[in-house]
Amino acid sequence: MSLKDFYYKHYKKIMLIPFALFVIFLIILGMKFAQTGDIINKDVSLSGGISATVYTPKSIDAQKLEASLAEQLKEQVFITPLKDYSTNENKGIIVEISNTNLNKELKQALEKNLDLTLTQDNYSVEETGNSLGSSFYKEMLIAILIAFILMGVVIFITFKTFIPSIAVIFSALFDIIAVIAVIDFIGLRVSTAGISAILLVIGYSVDTDVLLTTRLLKRREGNLMDRAVGAMKTGLTMTITTIAAVTAGYLLTNSIVFKQIFLIIGIACIFDIISTYLMNLGILLWYIEKKK
Repeated sequence: MSLKDFYYKHYKKIMLIPFALFVIFLIILGMKFAQTGDIINKDVSLSGGISATVYTPKSIDAQKLEASLAEQLKEQVFITPLKDYSTNENKGIIVEISNTNLNKELKQALEKNLDLTLTQDNYSVEETGNSLGSSFYKEMLIAILIAFILMGVVIFITFKTFIPSIAVIFSALFDIIAVIAVIDFIGLRVSTAGISAILLVIGYSVDTDVLLTTRLLKRREGNLMDRAVGAMKTGLTMTITTIAAVTAGYLLTNSIVFKQIFLIIGIACIFDIISTYLMNLGILLWYIEKKK
């Protein structure tokens, strides 16, 4: 029995895999919300606070420095190392705290712990007010919601059938929930750039689903599984190419912002393969068989 025949025979059972994953992701998000009152870890650009960048070639133990600064400032501290991607040499660190009133104290604590005099040449600070950061976060969430609604409207207008349209929309929702659950699991602190990447996920996830749905519903050449396999070859080529591109970008860039964008898009593309070809394809096959 070929892989195509095996899938066609067992696609209803295979659909249980993405649905089970979806439930697991919802549990992760539910636990996160119960613990923190939010579903993501926000950095200072979304929650408000101070982001200080120290440029130094000195080797710094980030975990030890985090603990020392947290003890001195009585605040939770997050440190991100900066490295040169080509030589892997240390370029410095980014220090983030949520209290905007500790600007002076943070600088003094860094000078003491790093044994370094901080000047305009090797030290910069960005401060985001709590209300401003919260406003950014709410606006980003509204933008995601509006984008999702508009995407749904376009899908319904395009296919004019309820179940295939819902399958495409649910596939996009699956990708977004999966991305948020994974970045929560790995402890990634999301910035405004990360929220923008989640917006891009909607577009990336819909592409392959629209291609698949169009091939199965509007094309007539060949049998049903032949059209599905043709759409899968094209869609997987697109997705794997994107994964390769964002992986190269993630490994080569030294920008924290770009790394976060590439990571989120890469995770979304991986789960898009699951949602499109294990779930959406199964729903479409069931729908077409029932209609016939």
